[in-house]
Amino acid sequence: MWILTSKRSMALFISLALIFVLGVMPSIAQQKTKIAGKMTVAYTRQETMDIGDTEGHIISLGESEGTNVSTGKHKFMDGAQVVNMSFGDLVKGNGPHQGYLKLTKKGDTAFCKWEGKVTTKGTSMPTFKGTFSYIEGTGKFEDIQGDGTYKGKYISKTIYTVEWKGQYSIKK
Repeated sequence: MWILTSKRSMALFISLALIFVLGVMPSIAQQKTKIAGKMTVAYTRQETMDIGDTEGHIISLGESEGTNVSTGKHKFMDGAQVVNMSFGDLVKGNGPHQGYLKLTKKGDTAFCKWEGKVTTKGTSMPTFKGTFSYIEGTGKFEDIQGDGTYKGKYISKTIYTVEWKGQYSIKK
């Protein structure tokens, strides 16, 4: 049987304590909070330009506003004002889209960058899905980080809904 000296035991104990404090504690402090919601948004500005290289190829630039409703256990930005700025590169209603989203409630703001794909089948209204990540925040969302997924559909030519879920933490 091998018996450690008291100096070795003390060094081992200190090493293990440092590993715990430096390795485990930061991950506990930055646990991600799961969140989900649904937005209903309407265009306030919308521009499209025909590229002309192929039939139905357009680029679109839009700004839309609406409201977020939290649907998760944690009431993240429930009732927040939504401003979405988007860009699409579509051929016959299909293709990539991307943009930035701003959620504001009582002086606190969270900014997201998002990207995904729009799909249009026949004469149906477009649907879309993709991913997002938080890039900045103010107030209680300063130093926000996190990400998630979204999916949505148009319910008219100017109004769409988005269901989203994700997670976030505040960087310490």
